[in-house]
Amino acid sequence: MSNPFREEAVSTDADSLLVAAAIEGDASALEQIVLRHQAWIYNIAFKMIMDHEDARDITQEILIKFITHLASYQPEKAAFRTWLYRMVVNHVLNMKKKKFETRIHDFDAYVSIIEKLPDNRADAQPEAGLLAEELKTGCMMGMLLCLKRSDRMVFLLGAVFGLRDAEGAEIMEMTRENFRQKLSRSRKTVFHYMNGICGHVNPENPCRCANKAKTFADMGMLDAKNLRYHRPDQKKVRDIIDQRRARFEVTYYQPFLNAFRDQPFYDSPDMVRWLRGIMKSDDFKNMFHFTENT
Repeated sequence: MSNPFREEAVSTDADSLLVAAAIEGDASALEQIVLRHQAWIYNIAFKMIMDHEDARDITQEILIKFITHLASYQPEKAAFRTWLYRMVVNHVLNMKKKKFETRIHDFDAYVSIIEKLPDNRADAQPEAGLLAEELKTGCMMGMLLCLKRSDRMVFLLGAVFGLRDAEGAEIMEMTRENFRQKLSRSRKTVFHYMNGICGHVNPENPCRCANKAKTFADMGMLDAKNLRYHRPDQKKVRDIIDQRRARFEVTYYQPFLNAFRDQPFYDSPDMVRWLRGIMKSDDFKNMFHFTENT
């Protein structure tokens, strides 16, 4: 899978030829750009709002914005990757609050709810392991929702996807020092709360996903046949990012950050099929002068 944040992607600007062709109306080139970036856009959206339906809609909205603004891209001002992901970040930071953001937004309240839920271990159930992993991934995403959006985005880019401060600052349109400060603050905040309750981060903590999973399942919030977060058949974030570039964290935080990088890197919905559908519109063809040559 293409990683737009690898060093070689920056040095060779692998998108440049595709972008030039797409601007000239090559629909095939546009599809290839979408294929290269759809999974990253989708994962940024999903990990920011933890809902697949919303993430799909957000990805489509961003791609429409990207297509309609493509002709205005000026390569002399910024690399395509920077231009595109600034658009992604700005869209996500400024969009209307999504449903889980309205429910989960305060660390103390979130932790209190988790602590009050009774332990109800059910090791005998065949799906117990799946439910525990589902709860673990969902609970950690919920922790991130307690950060305000800008800090959440910096945490995601810097701590989870391993962007360096120069790259993160460029995309977030802030100074490198500001990016480092936001990353440090958000990392310390999330670690503080997880270290105070989560048994995965601190073995001395009593809270264990295996002990809470049945309670969540009984409440209808977990379903082994309809996993929303745990994807055992998909790659993990650590498999996608360049580990050499991600090894800049303080050792103290490494086990804690590994838990986030063990989460799935989610497959994106087929945005190329969606794109082909809208490109068949005569209005779309006339507006953007795309030629179908696939």
